[in-house]
Amino acid sequence: MFCCLKNCLNGVLPAQSVHITKTANPVQLDSSHMGHEVVIIKNGLRACGTGGVLANAPLVQSKSYFEVKLQQSGHWSIGLATQQTDLNQSVGGKDRESWCLNSNHLVLHGGDVIYRLDASKGSAVPNGGQNSPGHTVPGTVPVDLSPISAPPAFSSVASPPGGSGESGLPQEGDTIGVAYDHVELNFYLNGKNLNVPVLNVRGTVYPCLFVDDGAILDIVLDNFAYGPPPGFERILVEQSLL
Repeated sequence: MFCCLKNCLNGVLPAQSVHITKTANPVQLDSSHMGHEVVIIKNGLRACGTGGVLANAPLVQSKSYFEVKLQQSGHWSIGLATQQTDLNQSVGGKDRESWCLNSNHLVLHGGDVIYRLDASKGSAVPNGGQNSPGHTVPGTVPVDLSPISAPPAFSSVASPPGGSGESGLPQEGDTIGVAYDHVELNFYLNGKNLNVPVLNVRGTVYPCLFVDDGAILDIVLDNFAYGPPPGFERILVEQSLL
């Protein structure tokens, strides 16, 4: 934990309470909806420590998009969640209130594997389909959830500064895009669709980040590195929330 905070703060130890100043964009990570051991800095845009955190604005518009920069590797999860999800867990997608892509290359919901990213095939392997996650059908390979507690499967070859994504799997320095249109949740790696559409996302959902084991994530809410898919735009805040 100490090592993570040291890296997260570039060697400056955090005070007991971190003051988050408002930025021009009112959307940021929400200190009132985060795990007990999560640290939020950089004006509410960086998460490290252990646990989950939601953004302070739900996705209410028809087509929303945001990005997350993988500043430092470790255990991480990126996706959507309701305010009922357990933010004191270190893995997203383990309950029925969250839908996440994880650092072990699994897309999870309710503790079930929906997809596994497969670099050898250059695509994702479905595990029972979006409507019956975790249920193995003929022709698919059963996926053990045990990698969640194992080190993330990053490439053993160091990636160039800024990430490469050439392996087809997320690495330190890469950018994960998240697009949601109330029908499908889709993930992008450095602007390329990972083709892991998640259906049946229910309830009022918020962007969520989970971190552990030294992971540092920056949420990007405008001035995107790769830009949203056609028709999508940055998260807009309802006037009633301002």
